[in-house]
Amino acid sequence: MHRKVNKGKKGLVPIIAVAVMVAVAFLTVGIFSAEINRVFSSPTPEDISVQELALMKHYGYAYFKVVLQSNSDKVLKLDVRVIGEDGATAAQMLGISLSPMSSVEVGASGMFGNKFFVGNSYAVKVTGDLGLSYMVECKGVEFSRNKLILLAIDDFYVDPGQTKIQNSSAIIAGAEETAIRLGIPYEKVTTISRWDSILSSPQKGLIIINPFGSVTPAPSTAVQNGSAAKSFISNLGTLVGDYGWTWVHVGGEAFAQLSNGTVMIKPEGGEGTGIQSFLNSTKVTIPSSNAPMELDEQVLSDTDGNSLMYFLTVTNSTGLLPDKMRFGYPINLASSDLPPTKFVFYEKKNGDSQTAARSVYVGSGYYVHWGGPADLLNEYDTGSLSLMLALYTNLR
Repeated sequence: MHRKVNKGKKGLVPIIAVAVMVAVAFLTVGIFSAEINRVFSSPTPEDISVQELALMKHYGYAYFKVVLQSNSDKVLKLDVRVIGEDGATAAQMLGISLSPMSSVEVGASGMFGNKFFVGNSYAVKVTGDLGLSYMVECKGVEFSRNKLILLAIDDFYVDPGQTKIQNSSAIIAGAEETAIRLGIPYEKVTTISRWDSILSSPQKGLIIINPFGSVTPAPSTAVQNGSAAKSFISNLGTLVGDYGWTWVHVGGEAFAQLSNGTVMIKPEGGEGTGIQSFLNSTKVTIPSSNAPMELDEQVLSDTDGNSLMYFLTVTNSTGLLPDKMRFGYPINLASSDLPPTKFVFYEKKNGDSQTAARSVYVGSGYYVHWGGPADLLNEYDTGSLSLMLALYTNLR
């Protein structure tokens, strides 16, 4: 029976409702210092005070509240703005009318993505008839701040003059819009040179999604010959392990080919060499046939309250996750020598294990295999869910 993920905001309200109000702190730090000092240089506006401030977050959803108290015998017209992570106005409440000797509560809420990070302080500006500036700390729940890298190389071809790799843009769109909605910082890498610079100066904790299936983007030095290609894949696995990266493979035969956009090459060693080099395991093989294989789900409905299905529901994700799903690109794992596994999402056990949705430990990082569902999901949902599997792997 198919299970449809809840598309509403159920699960957001309880956490927001019980969040503790944040005490006001007068700080003059960071990018906001010039603005705060400018406002504070004006005469102190004794006719108005802020009695409560709150900025709370549940993943990408944020809620802001402010209570303004008037000590004036005049009607005051005010605007309230909350400055986001990039220094620009993220939320605003305009045209507030504050009656004499009274108070007013105003607020804003919505999917602000990574405009606010939990634990950071943000400037609140009150302007209009009077001017004030405050700092408020963002409280709540959020995903890891690990940066997401989307390999969206422009005009990326598997072979010179041949058709551009299909559906990669839809996969990227699904992952990108999910990242925005959940407040995950990300970068779309559109050139091989930028990808090369990331590899040359690695940051810790990256999540990297390759939407190009069996082809992995690589710098020119990696596509000179089969030996260089094999060495690049092995070194990439080392980077994942050493820097705590999560590599997300979407469809196709993992690491079967490398391309710099104009040259495509296979690693030396024959079929399956790529994934074996990456995982440093000769027991992992890729089936010779791409005929879709029906696999059984494993962790969608466990009863501990932290199942993948529950995770997708409270994060307001969309898409179908059935009890069984057909995949075009499973991998075979020998039962005698399995790579260390974090989660098996879908598999079929027949002596050895055939799986197309699994997260595997690679040193301090992970390899997430999402083997191109052959039914039920379009490419957009495939991209979105590939990111969710990576997040679930890192958070659980």
